[in-house]
Amino acid sequence: MNQMRKGSGMNQVRWVTAALALAALLEASGPARLAAASGVGGARAGAPRSWLEGLAWVNTRPLTRADLAGKVVVVEFWTFDCINCRRTVPAMKRLEQEYRGASDVAIVGIHTPELEHERDAGNVRRAVERLGLGYPVARDNELRAWHAFDNRYWPALYVLDRNDRVRSTHVGELHVGTPAWSELHRTIERLRTERG
Repeated sequence: MNQMRKGSGMNQVRWVTAALALAALLEASGPARLAAASGVGGARAGAPRSWLEGLAWVNTRPLTRADLAGKVVVVEFWTFDCINCRRTVPAMKRLEQEYRGASDVAIVGIHTPELEHERDAGNVRRAVERLGLGYPVARDNELRAWHAFDNRYWPALYVLDRNDRVRSTHVGELHVGTPAWSELHRTIERLRTERG
């Protein structure tokens, strides 16, 4: 009898350990995969709630849903004093250069502050100019877009299809020439060919 109880307890420990390992693996593979695997709906698994409302645009006129309708949209959440975000700037600039003339792809930066000085419009404008960002950037001081995407990370990229649904995510630094860079390109190109 003692042997059975001991074995039964070990099985419970193994199941709990396996469940925790699976949860960690899904979380590490990205929020969209976690949401899809867990069956959780919401912005990460489908269309984000109205994420353009309430943003303060830094280097362009305000973008609307009509401006982005029918396009593949890459949305980057970043903040100017985050070292990981700064390390991602070359990849984002390269992405913008590669798709600059494309009528069916848009790159949008959402500056969501972590620190108090990152809330200041002048500081954000100067950072956008200093970094040479050519794609539209908006300030999200009220975290409206952040919450619409159910985001939790800097930097984080969300790729939306032509129907405004999140189809891919990347969390963390992005560098040109890496597997993550290649995967982002494949995703954008695949979504450009999809209809419907």
